[in-house]
Amino acid sequence: MATDRLRINNEIRAQELRVIGVAGENLGVLSLEDALAAAKAAGFDLIEISPSAIPPVAKIMDYGKFEYERSKKEKVAKSKVKISET
Repeated sequence: MATDRLRINNEIRAQELRVIGVAGENLGVLSLEDALAAAKAAGFDLIEISPSAIPPVAKIMDYGKFEYERSKKEKVAKSKVKISET
């Protein structure tokens, strides 16, 4: 699961990012420094959501809440998987 971990804040390597704000608004393409400053000003983390996009997509949000929601979705998905014997 370590490969599933997303880059946050200073772990992000891209120099330009398409940034999504806290309320889901598109802030446009910003430099990494400007995006980090916007996240810090809002009191949240900058999370790289889609590293393979050009430019990569990052969202300003609380990382702890993001991880909690993601693990909750994974648990629900696992509970719906039915094992069938053939």
